[in-house]
Amino acid sequence: MSIKYQFETGEYQKLFSEGLKQVAGLKFLQRLWEKDGSLWSDDPAHHAIALNRLGWLDLPSRMKREVDQLDGFAMEKVFRKIKHVVHLGMGGSSLAPEVFFRTFGSTFDFPELIVLDSTDPDQIDDVLRMVNLGSTLFIVASKSGSTIETSSLAKFFYDQLTRLNPGTAREHFIAITDPGTVLQDEAEKKYCKVFLNPADIGGRYSALSLFGLVPLALLGKDTSRLLARGEEREEACGPEIPEGSSDAVRLGAFLGKLAESGINKLTLQASPSLSTVGWWVEQLVAESTGKEEKGILPVNDEEITAPDLYSSDRVFVYIKRHGDIDLDKEEKLKALKRKKFPLIVIETDDIYDLGGLIYDWEIAAAAAASVVRIDPFDEPNVKESKDNTRRVLDGFKSTGRIEFETSPLLDGEVRVFGNVAASGDVAGTLRNLFERRREGDYLAIMAYLPRNTATQNLASILQNSLRDRLQIPVTVGFGPRFLHSTGQFHKGGTKNGLFLQFVHDPKKDFEIPGENYSFKILLRAQAIGDYLSLESKEKPVVSLELVGDPVAQLDGIFKRLF
Repeated sequence: MSIKYQFETGEYQKLFSEGLKQVAGLKFLQRLWEKDGSLWSDDPAHHAIALNRLGWLDLPSRMKREVDQLDGFAMEKVFRKIKHVVHLGMGGSSLAPEVFFRTFGSTFDFPELIVLDSTDPDQIDDVLRMVNLGSTLFIVASKSGSTIETSSLAKFFYDQLTRLNPGTAREHFIAITDPGTVLQDEAEKKYCKVFLNPADIGGRYSALSLFGLVPLALLGKDTSRLLARGEEREEACGPEIPEGSSDAVRLGAFLGKLAESGINKLTLQASPSLSTVGWWVEQLVAESTGKEEKGILPVNDEEITAPDLYSSDRVFVYIKRHGDIDLDKEEKLKALKRKKFPLIVIETDDIYDLGGLIYDWEIAAAAAASVVRIDPFDEPNVKESKDNTRRVLDGFKSTGRIEFETSPLLDGEVRVFGNVAASGDVAGTLRNLFERRREGDYLAIMAYLPRNTATQNLASILQNSLRDRLQIPVTVGFGPRFLHSTGQFHKGGTKNGLFLQFVHDPKKDFEIPGENYSFKILLRAQAIGDYLSLESKEKPVVSLELVGDPVAQLDGIFKRLF
């Protein structure tokens, strides 16, 4: 096998063994391939969901028939001198393409890929500055065909191209969606190509479907080779394979048993060649398991630190490519092993093993969910924020104002909203939030800011410094991107989170064709909708409404705080 697993179970060997015994008793792989929804729930409604969400099981072998079409389409775009591909999608429709680009890069003479999964007008403006619209192809990717972020971005860029050169916009747009969606109908009329994905695959399990393969082909990469690595793992997880022989099942069973015992913070580390793979794993695991007040919380992108600064609810997974060298990280991981933290090391031969890694993690997520008795294929709490956002937008249409429906705790240069005790200033109010922490808690930073180098660097600094000071896990998500990922865990997962939201006043704004609100209004409505959903569940939340340069303001606030 080209992917090797090393389970450092230490004092958790009993849990490891119990997990294997449990999935073996369930006949997990046999029943998984039979699409038996009772693996996860006794509710017939969940059985129906499973029947329509397990098409990913044979995707590696099924998608081989699409390779020639994909490669031919990619070459056609090269001949047409396409320089950039801008991928418009959210969550499962966009994370795999971005990880593919960050891992593989693009081939000489093939386009560069830009993933735009934000409604922040400053981030939209960054894309406009990066590309020449006349040599750009837009991928509009949505399983449902009605994702508000994706459809709004598609309308905007289609209008921009129509203004630039009337009559040629259709040649710059393709769609990936399920059969029968509104997007399919619209794209067949207005776009040059529609890729119809198998309908029996959930968004977060779609990386090896057309949602991931079309962008990969446009990068000039070997889709057949990626699928072949996935097919190796498909065969290693077949219905006749004993559960104890499948590393993917072993991984999921162990994570599930650890979560049941309170060790539910899955800390993802990766070597340089695979540095972004955690972005995709994060949304898969969080959205699959974070519901009914249960779940496994992925902690991604943090800088590894000394063992004494970690809470005892951590399990570490290190994903590395053979030949990558990161001596400092590996020494720190050895220190964690000596301190008896559970550690799983997954080693690949090369970057094309990403196809196998994806398949293994999909199996592992389903196995972990069977252990904790959670349906991994629904997302019951995602709709809450969407409904709140829609209500805010409906109010804006009626009044011309964004109504927050709550009074600020502080109303100075930085407005502060929250359901914690107010203090005399922003720093004091944040301290009140942090003092609410208890053993087993985590802090979620939710940044409704443009995702760029400056904001990502700041987020990294805050994540690591707050972890060290509070000694609880800290996660970071950029909104509205994380609403289609860890947002499900925030609302439906374990009841031990603290939530810190950042919103800003974008410098730019753009109207959304066909709507009476702009991207700035949509972004604000989404942040309010997210806040209201958390507040309705009585989760401790503070929102900072920033003015001016958000990076400078946050830097100043946290310097005063510490």
